[in-house]
Amino acid sequence: MRKTAAALLMLAPLGAVAGCNSAPRPTPDISPTAVAAPVDERITLPTTMGLAFKHPRPTNRIEHQVLYTVQQSVRAQLHAEYGAGSKDPLLGVYWSGSALSTVRHEVTGWSARHQQPVGVLVVSNTVYTPPDATGKATVSFCASWRNVMRGDAKTHVVGPAVQKAGTPGTYTALTLTRAASHWQVSNVTEAAHSPKCAASK
Repeated sequence: MRKTAAALLMLAPLGAVAGCNSAPRPTPDISPTAVAAPVDERITLPTTMGLAFKHPRPTNRIEHQVLYTVQQSVRAQLHAEYGAGSKDPLLGVYWSGSALSTVRHEVTGWSARHQQPVGVLVVSNTVYTPPDATGKATVSFCASWRNVMRGDAKTHVVGPAVQKAGTPGTYTALTLTRAASHWQVSNVTEAAHSPKCAASK
């Protein structure tokens, strides 16, 4: 008999929602700097969804701001996928241009199936590249969805994992540009089941 997400939460901590006691735990948020974002609003995710963001320790203010923005952009995407939908205003704070179109399309994929993510998304192998001559910074990482399951938004029954065990994660490269007062993700490329992410868990 399958359990609902609410029932699972009463029986196990968030790290165990994905069905394994060794599942990862969400990591503490990166705190914003004074001008990292228009407002100090660290996005609150539902109790059944978490982000483990493994990143290098920022060595300067710009790196701190960029990594904070990456963290927030991923959290905004998860927030929208969980139920806020493609018109979630948080998406427009951290995503822009073609990247915003891409992430809205991905969010629509969840809502079209009446599903929402449940578990812990792991972002690891994070590499930061400082702004170039045009002012664009890049951050690449591996996203592992092995510990995220597809929950039915109507019945709250937990379904299969988004990423099958034994398959590599999604290699993601973000281009970030400086907006008026903060950074935004302006371009994104993704490669599912990438050999670069063979070890991501």
